[in-house]
Amino acid sequence: MSHDAPPSSASAIASQTRDLAAQLYVELAGHAMLPSEKVKPNPVDLAKYCYKLAEAFQSIEADAHKDAVAKMAKYDVKVDDMTSWKK
Repeated sequence: MSHDAPPSSASAIASQTRDLAAQLYVELAGHAMLPSEKVKPNPVDLAKYCYKLAEAFQSIEADAHKDAVAKMAKYDVKVDDMTSWKK
């Protein structure tokens, strides 16, 4: 019986980036390959672009998460505060 180790944070992020890039690729390729589009993108270039978009999105998302955590860390809730919530 083998137990797989939990994925490391770096591999989880890489997997999320790949999944997001794949979703973007499918969506963009579907639009780009419509008969109405005159110029068709190079599939390899489109895939690279999707990875860049996914990485940029995740970077912005991570920054927003850090900002939210920093704001939450400033709150100082005491037990007495919570008792007033019950009223």
